[in-house]
Amino acid sequence: MRVFWLGLALLFSATVWAAPPSISARAWIVIDQASGHVLADSQADLPLPPASLTQMMTAYVLLDDLRKNKLSLGELITVPPAATQVDGARLFLTAGEKVSVDTLLQGMLVESAGDAVITLVTAAEGNETAFVARMNREARRLGMTKTRFLNATGLSEPGHESSARDLALLGRALARDFPDRMGFFLQKTLQYKGATYYNGNRLLWRDDTVIGLKAGRTPQAGYCTAALAQRGDQRRLAVVLNARTDVLRAQDALKLLNFGFENFDSVLLYRARQAVKSVRIYRGDSPSISMGFEQDFHMLVPRGSATRVKAEIVTRQPVVAPIRTGQNLGVLRLTLDGQPFGDYPMVALHNVGVAGIFGRVWDSLQLFFAR
Repeated sequence: MRVFWLGLALLFSATVWAAPPSISARAWIVIDQASGHVLADSQADLPLPPASLTQMMTAYVLLDDLRKNKLSLGELITVPPAATQVDGARLFLTAGEKVSVDTLLQGMLVESAGDAVITLVTAAEGNETAFVARMNREARRLGMTKTRFLNATGLSEPGHESSARDLALLGRALARDFPDRMGFFLQKTLQYKGATYYNGNRLLWRDDTVIGLKAGRTPQAGYCTAALAQRGDQRRLAVVLNARTDVLRAQDALKLLNFGFENFDSVLLYRARQAVKSVRIYRGDSPSISMGFEQDFHMLVPRGSATRVKAEIVTRQPVVAPIRTGQNLGVLRLTLDGQPFGDYPMVALHNVGVAGIFGRVWDSLQLFFAR
């Protein structure tokens, strides 16, 4: 292998990873929003009832429908009789009433209103069963391997479950894929028909850096929350499942967010498909090939480390055509204080075909004598 030094020194400083705080909830996780790196977790893959955190997936599917113009915020939809029979939190809608999609989304995301949920999913897919099938398809696509949705509201029933890790994946996807709709998730109150509804996410009042996402509770699920916060250019997302009380749910989530912000820095090193290095290619119809990352590459480091992170690119030599886009060509190797910090695969950013006969012969000679 040939080694190409980037001469990169990154300005961070801290020497050790910090110990996570004491958390009382049964399962929890905190991640870096930008990279998805897990900062700390406990029983994060344990399947548990997610309560109305389920509605984050309901919202994900509905927001996709809005983006595709299958629904519009100002559209008035008719409340079906089934919506008036749902258990749990409600806006007390009446059958046949016409309500805007905008108001119903607010009712779902502020009050967890089941009647708003059923009205929305019926308008989007005809019935709740068909809509839930879409929810499960999206869950599989996002990699939510411990999740199985049986309804769109989050009411507990046997087999309706998710995990802290899966819900963190979902929360991250919501913020990433629908940044222009995040206002729904930080709305504190809703006025409807003379009544005021208050968001169950206590952190929206307690910490003004919190920008969502959802709180929920059922007797079986306990108190649950997915909390996203932004401080400066950093974002962290915490999920807490099966806390014993509302107060403990908020305390646990805030502890996890503070831990994430106080101990880690997430830094964007390279944009998706940015050419990080060009390397010589043999027998190709191009003399070189660019390598980089298919997604934005964020590096997570202990907060405050100063000039201690170094990087090198290690390529597999020789590189011989043909090469396909996405083919692994080497690694970005990071070290902190001279100790291994991580190897990250780098891929070809474009195709390179095979050269003509003369080019292949010439490069074959070069390869022979290079040995």
